Amino acid sequence: MSDHQNAPNSRIAGPPFDLIWAGLAGTWLVVESVLFGVRGMDPVVSAVWAAGLVVAGLLVVTRRGEPELVSALRWGSSVTVAGGAAALAIGGNFTLFLAMHALLVVVLCAAVLRPVARRTDWVASGRVRVRLTWTVAGTCAGLIAFSLMQDLRGLPLIHPDVASLVTLGTMFETAVTVAIAVLWRGRRETVTTR
Repeated sequence: MSDHQNAPNSRIAGPPFDLIWAGLAGTWLVVESVLFGVRGMDPVVSAVWAAGLVVAGLLVVTRRGEPELVSALRWGSSVTVAGGAAALAIGGNFTLFLAMHALLVVVLCAAVLRPVARRTDWVASGRVRVRLTWTVAGTCAGLIAFSLMQDLRGLPLIHPDVASLVTLGTMFETAVTVAIAVLWRGRRETVTTR
């Protein structure tokens, strides 16, 4: 058993808790996607989305001990609310779709990082997992901003111009670079503390 699993500050929940979180986030993502695809944006889809935000809000206030989960809920809900407001004001349906699912993607990332932390030292630190959830939330915000940019320019997402491709490529490269830097720094911190 590694040192990070014996440390008192490193409270990693057991597999049932992780499976419940991953299952709920994944189920919510599928239900939202199916509803949005079948019905478009209507009161039922809005109600499911709002219910998810209420649950996320309640979970944020409960002050659970898992730092990456709390961070994912806070940042994911912020990106969802801000992106959803912008999408409703000036964006199209795909922008709204991205905004609706930002919270789910960030929470799912946090739920996946918990079991991975038990198997590898790269994400053993709670700070590394929190920073990775920040990276995912920032990437979701960037994708929403990109979609808004496409909407404002009147360009379809399936026929991007050169500027759009360069922007999307730069966003992807930045997200991957930040994630690698976070993992590398976390690995270095883990090695120096041993």
